[in-house]
Amino acid sequence: MTTRRWISWLACAATVALMAACGGGGGSSGGGTSPTGSAGNGGSGGNGGNGGNGGNGATAAKSYTVVMSQTSGQVSVGSSISLTASVVDNNGNDVTGNTSFVWTSSNSSVAAVGNGTVPGSGVVTGVGTGTATISLLATVTGASNATTALPQVSAVITVVAPGTRTYSLALPYPVLSMTDGQVLPVTASLIDSDGADRSTAGSGWNWSSSTAAVQVTGAINLGMLRGVNASDTVAQSVVSVSVTAPDNSVLTGAFLVSVVKTGVASFRLVLSQNGAQINALNVLNGYPQVYASKVVRNDESDVTPDFNGLWTFTTTSPSLAVLPDGATRLTTVSTSRPNGASPLQSVLAEFASSLSLTATPRANLLVTEQPTWALVYNGPQPLVVPPGIGATIAVHLLHRGIDEGISPCFGSWAWSTASSNIILNQVVIAPNSASITPLANGPFTVTARCTAGPEAMPVSITLAGVVQ
Repeated sequence: MTTRRWISWLACAATVALMAACGGGGGSSGGGTSPTGSAGNGGSGGNGGNGGNGGNGATAAKSYTVVMSQTSGQVSVGSSISLTASVVDNNGNDVTGNTSFVWTSSNSSVAAVGNGTVPGSGVVTGVGTGTATISLLATVTGASNATTALPQVSAVITVVAPGTRTYSLALPYPVLSMTDGQVLPVTASLIDSDGADRSTAGSGWNWSSSTAAVQVTGAINLGMLRGVNASDTVAQSVVSVSVTAPDNSVLTGAFLVSVVKTGVASFRLVLSQNGAQINALNVLNGYPQVYASKVVRNDESDVTPDFNGLWTFTTTSPSLAVLPDGATRLTTVSTSRPNGASPLQSVLAEFASSLSLTATPRANLLVTEQPTWALVYNGPQPLVVPPGIGATIAVHLLHRGIDEGISPCFGSWAWSTASSNIILNQVVIAPNSASITPLANGPFTVTARCTAGPEAMPVSITLAGVVQ
């Protein structure tokens, strides 16, 4: 309960004109920019937290909210993690790209921080064991180059000894738009420093909302969000997520949700592999990963063709390469990090753009380069299985990019399929292999999984194919 209240306070404190739903305080934060870009005169605030209502009297002042993706986290000495912050105005417009950010550390002998290459990002490097507060000051540049300094926000980072397993919270959306009455599932993932998804090993998952604009119920790492807004103005809420990792550390994260009234469209950017939405990705040297992107409207229609502007991709990693295909909206991600190197985690941010719509939905991926263990497939993709003939396929287990055979997964190999047009059988003498017997033409998927090495790291790979 204490953690949830602190997160809500932080989210409210990060708003230039405090939202009334935050309650209390407010004072004379004021100083928001008007729609024309001139500085507002501020207000006296009060119990409702309505400071910042300055301006020319005829139009309401513009206010901004800054939210950090992680408000507590971990990193080991010599390793780095990426924090991201987003800034949204009270009309629901993402203005992160028009904002400058200054990151500082309360103790640079414990954790150092510098600006990342993703807009709003900071890269934190562990220097010595202990705890440091990473603070952020954001300044928005509006029309006529008027600037608005936002209240400071911060994250508490714990630095542990080199080689210690750490955990990060991955959220798919840094900011999100919804429509009144819309119900949307959002999945958070608990990713360890080896690149393994440990979401099921996390405990005490908690979801909360800072205002009544979003009703949220949580079931472990899945949050069900419902937008609530009957007014003509945009309503906003900060949705917070917390989880206790297997090492008993508590990780917290947040994202801002803007809710528009019924009849007004909202959009979100969805990243997926094999039809399943993702918020994390593992990439090995020599084994690029491909994911698909689409923009979905609040009625669940795929409106990707309407977003025909310049899409942008940025990453906080110097060794990650991103190659998007604008025609197919398939993106190839590769790494030049050498085989044998320890894992490196970074943020990959994608922004969609339209020539006719003002919406700019975006999504984030937590990328692990050279994960400690991974399964790979060296054959042609997609798999093509001739009718009446069948095929046998095999996957390989790599340790930081180096082939380690099958023994590190001894006794834990398993194959599965949900497709009804094939029969899948594991090869007994070679458990990393499986035979595919076709029953009917059409697409299919198969999944291989095992638990690898002394880290007991769960790894899997899903392969798409077609019988034809």
